[in-house]
Amino acid sequence: MNFQICSGNQEEAGVTKKKDIISFSKQAARNSICYLLLYPKDNSPALKIPMKTQGNCDTVYTVGIQGLDWKNYDYNFEINGEEVTDLYARKITGREVWGDAARRPKEQKSEPFVPQKEKRKMEQLQGKSILAEKRQKEENHLGKVKSSFYFSDFKWKDKVYEGVKKEDMVIYKLHVRGFSMGMQGNSSRRGTVEAIERKLDYFKGLGITTLLFMPMYEFEEILLLDKSKHQTQPKDLINCWGYTVGSYFAPKASYLGKGNNPDNLKRLIQKMHEKQMECILEFYFPKKINPHLIIDVLRYWNREYHVDGFRLLGCPPVAELLAQDSRLSGCKLFYEGFSEELAQDRQRFGPRLFTYNEEFLYEVRKVLNRQGGSIYEFACQMRRQQEHQGYVNFIAENNGFTLWDVFSYEHKHNEQNLEENRDGNDWNGSSNCGQEGISRMRQVNELRKRQVKNALAVIFLAQGIPMIWMGDECGNTQRGNNNAYCQDNEIGWKDWKRTAASRQLISYVERLSGLRREYPMLRSPHPFHLQDYGNKGCPDLSYHSDGAWKMDFSMNRGFLGMFYFGAYAGRKENLYVAWNFQTVPQKFALPEGMKWKLLLNTAAEPAVLEQPGELGHIREFQAKEHSVCLLRGEAFSEEKSRRRRKRSEKSADLAKGEKQ
Repeated sequence: MNFQICSGNQEEAGVTKKKDIISFSKQAARNSICYLLLYPKDNSPALKIPMKTQGNCDTVYTVGIQGLDWKNYDYNFEINGEEVTDLYARKITGREVWGDAARRPKEQKSEPFVPQKEKRKMEQLQGKSILAEKRQKEENHLGKVKSSFYFSDFKWKDKVYEGVKKEDMVIYKLHVRGFSMGMQGNSSRRGTVEAIERKLDYFKGLGITTLLFMPMYEFEEILLLDKSKHQTQPKDLINCWGYTVGSYFAPKASYLGKGNNPDNLKRLIQKMHEKQMECILEFYFPKKINPHLIIDVLRYWNREYHVDGFRLLGCPPVAELLAQDSRLSGCKLFYEGFSEELAQDRQRFGPRLFTYNEEFLYEVRKVLNRQGGSIYEFACQMRRQQEHQGYVNFIAENNGFTLWDVFSYEHKHNEQNLEENRDGNDWNGSSNCGQEGISRMRQVNELRKRQVKNALAVIFLAQGIPMIWMGDECGNTQRGNNNAYCQDNEIGWKDWKRTAASRQLISYVERLSGLRREYPMLRSPHPFHLQDYGNKGCPDLSYHSDGAWKMDFSMNRGFLGMFYFGAYAGRKENLYVAWNFQTVPQKFALPEGMKWKLLLNTAAEPAVLEQPGELGHIREFQAKEHSVCLLRGEAFSEEKSRRRRKRSEKSADLAKGEKQ
């Protein structure tokens, strides 16, 4: 051994490096017997080094090694005879290959058949002891998951990046592998962050500012046998999503691409920042996990990988604690709900807060699919905004149907999950537009296309932050599977086939996001007051119906007009959105004194007009059934109107004189 054992650093958990000393630290119960296991990468026998407590800290076991050539070793800990990986490991080896069968427990493996004659020949030629030693060596190294060292010298170039304001955010949620495995060709980049990096311009074209990644920390994707789910052969099932306990400090090796190098993830995030895009990561923590570990995890990813924010799942008490962590003050924190009192607390110097839940999803689906939805609740969701926190609005995500399937399937079809269709949500607020699943009926498909466009319009025209799920921009389907957590195949992957319909929908999303960027009334950072609190001539937002300036919500009719007064956003023009969720056309009364232009009509193609359609000085507008229309109104004064009428009358008199 070309190294020396010395005292370790008990102040920091995991592995730390100071000059030529590598320190190892592990928490364990009092009076535990702890060892550091060093695994040479040449597969020679592991080294077993005792770890001890220091001073009055009797639950932290440490050891230091001076002169260790750490690049040639992996490591684990042994606690009271049980081998475990380091909770604070910054890199994990043994999971570089996605779904590697070598990691399956013996009872789930299919052993290759070897005839008895062949076995006897091998034993005679090589000797039983040699075979046993060889088998033991293979078991020690093949499929073994080990902690690894990661000391990076990556040079960051994104110090000037300041993030995206909440009113400018457009989120795209994705799974690294699911997003890229369906790409054409057999590139080794598929399923990795390198494929994501090559698609950043694709996201920018859609108007995306923020990528929300499903778990990217190291987790075991191979599902173990679950007898409660009547599984007899789980070897074909993979936990694609990763909402499970994992090695939280280590990025998932099989996602990293060339050399399984964590620097590839840093390179992706740096490229995102160069393009003014944010990186948000999801983390699942079980309820009983140590809160201190969670805090350490988020601080590490923010510091080491320059991650811009986190969405937390499964840890309610810690969410409020993290909301007050000043070390995360430059981050964004997403959780199922934060009180406005906490968000606006002046003594809170933590991250910016965002509410992420399914409230918007179900209220909007019920209205879109005419399943007992409330038009009043719809109106509330469309203007939902708070001063000190943001709201994420979505109608589809990984946990449920894709957006296309919301209008193609009335019932879930999860048979391929091998749980007899018992898993997944039984009530989805979905419809099939007349036929369950794939249809060749033109009328059914046209209605589905329009409903998808309506849903996307709802997302982009609502005041909260729009979020679209991977593939919804091009009509992706999971064939009715609303719980595709184990579908590592075409069902769970984004479809990259460029059909005429998918190109049309992608273009629609690009133009919708453009409308949202162009008109600040659609993305106010402040809540609307529904009154003219600034004495500008009209309320900031008002509701209308077939009569101007009035809306009887108690009647719960399936249509609504929303008028945004531009003066409150510093604009001269105003916007009017006509929402018609009925099965018949509907007339909308418009505020008078304006010249109107049509910007969006989901009943037409293209839905977002390349040039605004001139409507003139109309007082009434008719929207087709199942459609959303966006109008721009330019106000004119009564004096200008009188002059316009006089010029018109003079022209008419001159025309009459010429005829005579």
